[in-house]
Amino acid sequence: MTNQNLLSSAELKEEGNKFFKAGEYVEAAKCYSDAISQCEDKNEKLVYYKNRAACYLKLDRYQEAVDDSTKALTISGSDTKALFRRVQSLEKLGQFSDAYVDARRLYKIEPKNKAVQEMCFRLRNIMEMKMFEENSTENRVNSMLKILFDKTSDKDKRQKAGDNLVVLSRDEAGAERIFREGGPAALTDLLEQPDPYVRLSAIRTLSALCNGHQARAIVLLREVGVERMCSCMGSKDATEEMSMATLHLFQSIADSLNSQDKVNLRGTENAMRADYAKDLMAILVSLKNMLADKEVSAQGRDNAVSLIAKNIPRKDLRAGNNGRTMAFLEIGGLQTLLEIASFGFKPDVAPVDITPNTRLNCAVALTKLYDDLGGDAARTVWDEKVRQYLQSLFSSGSMTGNMQAMSVLTCLLQGPFDSGQKALGMKGVLETMVAMTGAEEEIVQIAAIEAIITSTSKQNKATFVVENGATLLKELFKNTKSDGVKIRALVGLCKLGSSHGTDVSMRAFADGSSQKLAKQCRKFLANPAKDFDLRKWAAEGLSYLTLDADVKEDLCRDQEALDALFQLAKSKDKTVMYGVVSCLVNCTNTYDKNDDAVPEMIELAKYAKHHIPEEHDKDKPTYVKYRVKLLVEAGMVNALVALANTDTALLTDTSKELLCRVFLVSVENEENRGLVVAAGGGKCLVPLCTEGTQKGKRCAAQAVARIAITSNPAIAFPGQRSLECVRVLKQLLHPECDSLQNFEALMALTNLAGMDDTHRRRIIREKMLSEVESYMLEDHEYLRRSGTELFCNLCMCQEMVEIMEQESHERVKIFVLLCSEDDEATRKAAAGGLAMLTAKSEKICRKIRETSKSWLENLSIVSLDENLEIQHRGLVIVYNIVSNCKFSAEDIVASNILEILIVMSKDESPAKSKARATAIAALRKLEDDKFIQATGL
Repeated sequence: MTNQNLLSSAELKEEGNKFFKAGEYVEAAKCYSDAISQCEDKNEKLVYYKNRAACYLKLDRYQEAVDDSTKALTISGSDTKALFRRVQSLEKLGQFSDAYVDARRLYKIEPKNKAVQEMCFRLRNIMEMKMFEENSTENRVNSMLKILFDKTSDKDKRQKAGDNLVVLSRDEAGAERIFREGGPAALTDLLEQPDPYVRLSAIRTLSALCNGHQARAIVLLREVGVERMCSCMGSKDATEEMSMATLHLFQSIADSLNSQDKVNLRGTENAMRADYAKDLMAILVSLKNMLADKEVSAQGRDNAVSLIAKNIPRKDLRAGNNGRTMAFLEIGGLQTLLEIASFGFKPDVAPVDITPNTRLNCAVALTKLYDDLGGDAARTVWDEKVRQYLQSLFSSGSMTGNMQAMSVLTCLLQGPFDSGQKALGMKGVLETMVAMTGAEEEIVQIAAIEAIITSTSKQNKATFVVENGATLLKELFKNTKSDGVKIRALVGLCKLGSSHGTDVSMRAFADGSSQKLAKQCRKFLANPAKDFDLRKWAAEGLSYLTLDADVKEDLCRDQEALDALFQLAKSKDKTVMYGVVSCLVNCTNTYDKNDDAVPEMIELAKYAKHHIPEEHDKDKPTYVKYRVKLLVEAGMVNALVALANTDTALLTDTSKELLCRVFLVSVENEENRGLVVAAGGGKCLVPLCTEGTQKGKRCAAQAVARIAITSNPAIAFPGQRSLECVRVLKQLLHPECDSLQNFEALMALTNLAGMDDTHRRRIIREKMLSEVESYMLEDHEYLRRSGTELFCNLCMCQEMVEIMEQESHERVKIFVLLCSEDDEATRKAAAGGLAMLTAKSEKICRKIRETSKSWLENLSIVSLDENLEIQHRGLVIVYNIVSNCKFSAEDIVASNILEILIVMSKDESPAKSKARATAIAALRKLEDDKFIQATGL
């Protein structure tokens, strides 16, 4: 056998050809590989890559054949053999869609080639059959329903069928097919199945079918029935998952029925809305009845309260009327909510099942109802009903009645504070509250202290409590032997001590007092011997005190306390959410700050002797960054993920926003991003980008962008999540977003566009090209650069090439103009994009000449660039143009570019070998087309 180390690349090629003819494909591939490693000329490499791809095809190594064909096509985008072999390989891999795209491209080049015609015909049939199978879901629906109804089927098989049905229902085509194939009746029957997972799948499928579709929602509501839905949500046998799934079903129906009709028909629209109003009211009356029903579970009752809060009051107080709110109050809704809240001091003694969080849920509902009243007359009626209810509790003369009254006051002060403050002003209420703190029974003291704590939320409206509360709470803290009373008194002191907020010049207590209080809270928090409720209260105390920078510093350096705080977040009881998240928001300084103050106005305020808040030295950026680093290293991201993955009504839009703010600051430092990804932060952030407040969604999207910029998106966002990131990042391109958000979104999209054609096509189909194009024309250098780099990566996709060929825009012209930019990275991206486009499209080669008068000058700039990579890209553009457009070639010969080509062809320095080879190829093409005389190269 010949010693291959002594052979030239051409001789190795001949050896490889011999092996290939003899059927020894492994040896042939080895020869071509050696030839590639030795060869410098790209045109020769083109041949070797194609030959090795042929070997891999014979060896059934199809992915390697695709890779080699792709490398060959990067050298010559219109090489028919490379395209043919990539089509063959992709077809063998089952990637029919990509294979068909290449086959169509090949057909455009060689329309008379019979082999190509047969290939296109075959792939088209495969694609049509595949589309038919995908769209024909009838059999799949019937099969899944059959498995679910079959009680003898394997449990895992039934669960899988249930999951598949849910997934199918979330696709509009699948949802419509399920609905038409008798889905409503079948799914209603599934709710009677004994298997809880089957019932859960049925509820989730129903919810997806109703989502955003009025007609389906009304049919399913009447098919399933409100009573059955209430039973699924409130049954004491129902799991928490089942109850939450039914809540989502109720909400999907309500959202769909409340939405505007897409087609407005005169005369029918009002009738339809009237019917929907009746159905909605029937739902809300049933939910109100659930509140007092003793057969309803605690979880079901909480979910009913949440639905009332979300669907009875108006979302926009300026739109519509408050008819639903007034109707709810007329049927006794206010009294029912107050009655449930009255047992919040001790849920286990309530006549109906409630949770520790029921009172807080009632407070949220009461707040929204109170805000929706719309006028003083309605509020007067509300206040009178509250007064009468409280009076009935006080007049009972029992301590239980007094405790219920304190619990109602606590609920009102947590919710509609103005209403609570008026109730607090009732004759004898404050005296009763103070007297109860001196009672012997612990539960009585707790009820009174909780009312005192909530009454201090707005100190200017609770002067008596604020002035006397501190002394009272100190006495209770020092003298009580009950941990329950002690921790509540401590939290009350924490709340009073934090009244100055972040203003160090307005401390409520003496210097160092906040740190002492925080130390006591940390003792409770970090003591595993204390029960969960006590540690939860300790976290709430810290949520107030961490407005003080000294307390933040102490907490972030106390690993034991941080571990305890994060363990709380991971617990099943998510009533800890407010305390934990508030601590983290305060420690990371992600709360809203007034940074827009004009210095001149501050000086004017000082001159007028107005108070100017002073920031603590330890709230400066250096300290904040270090605290964030400590928290991330201590395991904060795991706690955030645990809280964000909560499927509960407690995860409100406001809570999501707070979580997103902390996530965003966690990834601000590039060093922390790996820890965030490792803890599952990437997977957790994507859903947060689509739900919640506008501010929260943008914070989550910006965090996703920062991760995608520096991490491999395939690892940070596994599965389909990296594709979902495209739509997530689109919202950061909105004009309302700041320049940093725009820049980070563009950078992240550039990284995603560099992954594969699937991601590039997703970016194109999200219709964001116009926004990106506008950033390519921005005055800001970084925005212009990042937009150009994104467009450059998109040019690797054939779909983008076809878009660039269109006559309706001037994106090619923008690329040409950007070749003369001062910024090197922008020139590099623009030149790279043009190099790829001109290699793939003759039309674009002609378009360059037609759209820009300065195209020759700009090509000269990149062809003479000091950066050798840009220089090479410029020469590639020239080569592609002279190969595809004779008019442009004629202009190039008449310009100084010809001189540049001649000079480059004679430069034999190793660093410029690529540029020299490209220049020689361009000159030879000009010689072949008789534009210039032979140069002897």
